Amino acid sequence: MTLTEARDFLRTELLAVATAVVPGQTAVVTHDPGPINPGALFDGRGPATVCSITVETGEPTASDPAWAVAAAAAVLQSRGWRAEVEPVEESHHRVAASRDGFEIAVHAWTTDWRLTFTGETPPLPDSGE
Repeated sequence: MTLTEARDFLRTELLAVATAVVPGQTAVVTHDPGPINPGALFDGRGPATVCSITVETGEPTASDPAWAVAAAAAVLQSRGWRAEVEPVEESHHRVAASRDGFEIAVHAWTTDWRLTFTGETPPLPDSGE
């Protein structure tokens, strides 16, 4: 899989899950800087590149973070992801999911109606795409 294919797959998955969890709202990509090379920050060589994407959605009039993360976990599982609802920490509800080296986290808070879906592609060699 090329980095472009991995990025497109991740973006599609994040938007599909967000839309399934909150069907009455339009999910929005809030962060997608394109390929980044985290290793380049440390030694300049950067052997691998990843894409990190964030999508947000939510229903301002119906905020139930426990339900939202459970629904997100169920949708992710139905799409072939290994997803697990993490224990609540200081009003922060979270799902962690993985599939073929891809990672997704879904965040919801009791103090906010928004759901945040973040994902990262597996590290791939930088092919100069």
